[in-house]
Amino acid sequence: MRRLPALDVARGLAIVLVVLHHAVLHLDAAHLLPAGWRSVNGELVLLRMPLFFLVSGLLAASAAGRSWGRLLRSRLVPLLWVFALWSLVRFAVFRVVTPRFQPWEADSLVPLLLAPLRPTTGLWYLYALAAFTVAARALGRRAAWVLVPAALLSVATSEQVLRAPYYVWHQMGRCFVFFLLGWCLRAQLLRLLGTLRVLPAAGLSAVGAGVLVAHGAGLLEVVGAASAVSVVAVVCGLAFAVLLTALPGAGALCAAAGWLGRRTLPVYLVHELVVGVGTSAVVALGVAAAWGRPWWLPPVWVVLAVLVSLGVRAVALRVGASWAYEAPAAVVERAAGLVERVGGVLQRAVRAPAGRGARREHGGTP
Repeated sequence: MRRLPALDVARGLAIVLVVLHHAVLHLDAAHLLPAGWRSVNGELVLLRMPLFFLVSGLLAASAAGRSWGRLLRSRLVPLLWVFALWSLVRFAVFRVVTPRFQPWEADSLVPLLLAPLRPTTGLWYLYALAAFTVAARALGRRAAWVLVPAALLSVATSEQVLRAPYYVWHQMGRCFVFFLLGWCLRAQLLRLLGTLRVLPAAGLSAVGAGVLVAHGAGLLEVVGAASAVSVVAVVCGLAFAVLLTALPGAGALCAAAGWLGRRTLPVYLVHELVVGVGTSAVVALGVAAAWGRPWWLPPVWVVLAVLVSLGVRAVALRVGASWAYEAPAAVVERAAGLVERVGGVLQRAVRAPAGRGARREHGGTP
């Protein structure tokens, strides 16, 4: 099936919102955040990662029929490679240049070493994406049965009824249902997006914006409202992506968002390093006093972080360091082979007691 341009546009919009989120956090910690941006960023939490995970589930669902070995080599090992490698890079950079907003993984070596089990890194999306893919693939055709429990889990975590001990686990509980929706309803969602016209897309986009504004204004303060608003915002976010692909006057913006949507990984990996180091440099150089708090500072930080992130990737590819973004074939093969061997050992260990029990029932005959 041909990949819809709207999916790339949606991913491009989502990564911009992720960069904006970290720009707001770092500028706020440095007392450089213009008025109003904290509230805007707080409301966008209902759209940002849910939209990212829904589109990720849509795209990942193409791997539903793959064998475990192929899934390991094509998706899981590459994801975990960049997660581990860039967690090390972030730890090293943030230990040298302490940002105003201190990421958790820079506190000590302990969080870094525990990242495979207890991720506290800002790269948690990659960890969650690998975990969600494993869960959905393991569930197989039963994945749709988990949609209701996953939705209840999302509501419970959003409403703070359930509180995970760690931020990343909390966010994973909130966002799993969106990934699962994309995974289970891929055909239906793609068909809907492919047939959505300009006027309905514009109407849905307006509804989504209105619901977010109403929630931010405190007009929807009831139990479960945040989860409901998040679902509406994600659907309307997809509609807005469709609208951008269909509007004649939005060609340049659509092309830019789609182009960026196909390059989200390098931006996701590097942008917070740029934002954190850049904010610390502005404070250290005393430029902040001259600037004040202009309203345009967060958007400028977003543009700078995106351009530098893509520039870093371009330089890495030019000097032969593609391994910084793509796991080397040897690493993929060895890691996948190791997991397959461990899985085989575990399978034999599980089957052995059952086999011995069956022989005893038959009087010890083989």
